[in-house]
Amino acid sequence: MKMIKLICLLLCLSTVNIAMGQDYLKRFKQLDVLNYDLKINLFEKQNKIVVNENVTIQFLQKTDSFQLDLVGRFEDSLGMKVSSITYENQPISFKQYSDKITLYSSSISKGDNSTFSIQFEGIPTDGLIIGQNKFGERTYFADNWPMRAKHWFACVDHPSDKAMVKIEIKAPKGYEVVSNGMEISFTTSHPQNTSIYFETKIPIPTKVIVFGAANFEKQTLARKKNQVEITNFVYPQDKEKGFKDFEQTDTILSYFEAKIGKFPFEKLYNVQSTTMYGGMENAGCIFYDEKVITGKGNINELIAHEIVHQWFGNSATELDWPHLWLSEGFATYLTDLYIEDHKGKGAFLSQLRKQREAVIRFSTKNKLPLKDTLSTNTQDMLNTNAYQKGAWILHMLREKIGKELFWKAIATYYDTYKFSNATSKDFIHVFEQVTHTNLTQFYEEWICQSGHPILTYSIAQKEEKVKIKFSQIQPENFHFSLEFLVLYEDNTKEIKTLLFKDKEANLEWATQKKVTSLKLDPNFKLLFEEKNKP
Repeated sequence: MKMIKLICLLLCLSTVNIAMGQDYLKRFKQLDVLNYDLKINLFEKQNKIVVNENVTIQFLQKTDSFQLDLVGRFEDSLGMKVSSITYENQPISFKQYSDKITLYSSSISKGDNSTFSIQFEGIPTDGLIIGQNKFGERTYFADNWPMRAKHWFACVDHPSDKAMVKIEIKAPKGYEVVSNGMEISFTTSHPQNTSIYFETKIPIPTKVIVFGAANFEKQTLARKKNQVEITNFVYPQDKEKGFKDFEQTDTILSYFEAKIGKFPFEKLYNVQSTTMYGGMENAGCIFYDEKVITGKGNINELIAHEIVHQWFGNSATELDWPHLWLSEGFATYLTDLYIEDHKGKGAFLSQLRKQREAVIRFSTKNKLPLKDTLSTNTQDMLNTNAYQKGAWILHMLREKIGKELFWKAIATYYDTYKFSNATSKDFIHVFEQVTHTNLTQFYEEWICQSGHPILTYSIAQKEEKVKIKFSQIQPENFHFSLEFLVLYEDNTKEIKTLLFKDKEANLEWATQKKVTSLKLDPNFKLLFEEKNKP
């Protein structure tokens, strides 16, 4: 979960268009990045970094030029300045623009797997946060979401282009380094520096490629044989607090492994950090803002949210930003289900109530579909729509198909799209296959259409008959079943169900008892809003 601080808006230096633009469409037809091999030098007394990068690319068509994302340095002191690029040990021509470099080579054919060596240095404008933690100690933390990796290395900075990663960090003596993948080597031969080398075996998107360097205390949690290792990294001053806050990670991880499938990455690091977000789900290397570490053991839900992202968002990744709910909605709702199983039904329903209220409040000013093709900035998409509404859509699906089939469909969706990318339609298609249910109407109304049902009703009782008339008053039309609890004057009650096929629906039944009131959706099965209560 990316809990945004106010400073986030100040740090975002430019608006990022969320729809896959023509530039990315052209590149995805032209190339596929297979591997990033990064050697990065950090310095104790300056914010400059020096980078030697080898990027291996598979070319899908013959070309004499192509582009990578990299924010350059020109008129001010910030940004990366490329000094040389070589291909097959020979220098090649290139041009560096404000946020891209164009590389030229006449010898690239369709099907080639080619490695380009790029040397550059500078002070990152963003994406790599170099500064001090709350104890005044110097730290280095990558912070890429959504498309900020290009501030510190050359890449295709889009979630649909995944690659293997090798990162070698040369850090000042005394720093502990964390990153994605497994630690392959550790050397301290230089008296002033330490070199640490990590490598992934699984392709990941740039948004969750990271490293961090700081003064850490480290704790490895005991787990059963053949289970992925969990290691906690916290600032020494917060050692006891941090280890207390992270102690339930094993329980949380084991819960989701049993529900979804094998944990997708080589290891799991929990890292106290100094970055923009309260929690950031970097692949196998989760960063938590330094301020959430309190020692009170009250961040289990945050830990659960970030762990769910390892499957949904990092491994099975949205193809493009309009499908962000496939990441954030999943992390939110599957955390709700963890709450249900560990804190009980009451805590679960309380979460659903709060999330539904949040959706209603958000919708008064924001008319956005869940598959958000309308927003023009990725930061704007970190909203109630992607999180709470996405969670409620999943909840309604669970109510529609049942708990057992729901988890089966979730696991099948993950298994189908692990280590790759998916769209909202792909997700629905898997649920249709698993449940043998036609979900076309559900998809079109709840995922592609904005809004939610806004209901009014009236009660008429005459000659021992009760007639209830419901109306949808929002512009959009939804089809759904509504449960409502009927309360009678003699303190008895019963649940009725009404199927909405149009904007209005009526139900009539015979009774000698006087109806005093209705309670709509008593079991929290529907995302809706009630207006004009009688």
